[in-house]
Amino acid sequence: MKPDKLRNLLIELEGRVGRLERSYERSYHIAIPLAAVKAEVRRYISKVDSLRAADVAALEKQIRSVPIPPGDHPNLGNLVLGLKFGLNQLGPDELLESLPGQKTAAFQFRLDEDVLKVVDQPLRPSLREKEMAMAAIEAAVEHGEYVISDLAATNSSPRLKEAFRQLQATMAGYKNIVQVGVRAQICRRLVHGDIEELSPTMFSLLIGHIESVFSALAQFEDWRIYSKNAADLNIDAGSVEKLTQATAELVKQLRDEHLADIAVVDALDTASRWVQDSDTPDNRDVLSLTRSLENVWSVVSKVALGIGRDIVADGRKRLATAIVTALLSAGGIVPVLAKIPGGEWVETVYSYFKAASEKPPGGIR
Repeated sequence: MKPDKLRNLLIELEGRVGRLERSYERSYHIAIPLAAVKAEVRRYISKVDSLRAADVAALEKQIRSVPIPPGDHPNLGNLVLGLKFGLNQLGPDELLESLPGQKTAAFQFRLDEDVLKVVDQPLRPSLREKEMAMAAIEAAVEHGEYVISDLAATNSSPRLKEAFRQLQATMAGYKNIVQVGVRAQICRRLVHGDIEELSPTMFSLLIGHIESVFSALAQFEDWRIYSKNAADLNIDAGSVEKLTQATAELVKQLRDEHLADIAVVDALDTASRWVQDSDTPDNRDVLSLTRSLENVWSVVSKVALGIGRDIVADGRKRLATAIVTALLSAGGIVPVLAKIPGGEWVETVYSYFKAASEKPPGGIR
């Protein structure tokens, strides 16, 4: 439903609340909470473009708390149901228009006829920064070879050696700017964790290499934007825990029902473990997981919303429907994604598919 239709519903709700308020103006215990409801409805009218399912749920709860006679509740309740319908029953075409494509993330995906797959993300420096950015990353790769060789000759922990090996392999592949950054962060944490086991010379070498990697990354606009988005995150520890738990549920379902290539299962599991690798996860680790989950929602939703179109093959239709069902089961992901800048759209799509799955005779078609 378009914003102007939602606005009309809110205006009608405001009018009905106002009429009730006037009819109970001598009953202060009713008139005062009705006035508060009217003020809240007016607030939503002013921000109808960003109205969310959570706002409607809060409004419904507030209305139910007003001590009006039972006969008056349906008059308001029906309009609240209309708002829910408006948010949950957007037309597929309207939703498709609002869906983003694959975002810069630790992982991106595509939907084939029979399976969800991970896709490569080559480095894409802009024309004005290409020469300097690629030279910086090439220098970091070259220096990384010396670091790996020197580190191999020490008695450092296998975990530390493996972390630097993975960083080097990712950089040398000249793809996935986010994964390079995440692996550099892991290396930095491990170096500081093993500081007592490293000689001062080796410690300086490893830290110097990590800093050179981040300096190289800073030459890429994609990484600069990604880092800024991460810095803007405001996600509490409880939400992060719910996110990783819901991701584990999704991973299990994708694996058990063979809905995704093993690389997808490993990708989401890996991104989740990055977040859990520290008691206080770096915001860039949290964003690496949430953006990857956004990308799953995006690629699957585009197919599921286009199911009525001939261009969508039957195999992809069935697979999209099955993965949407798995995403709905792991609903704990959605509230966290809704807090991520630019991730609010997932809540709207979730509400649409949730409502569609609950329609008689049931199921997303």
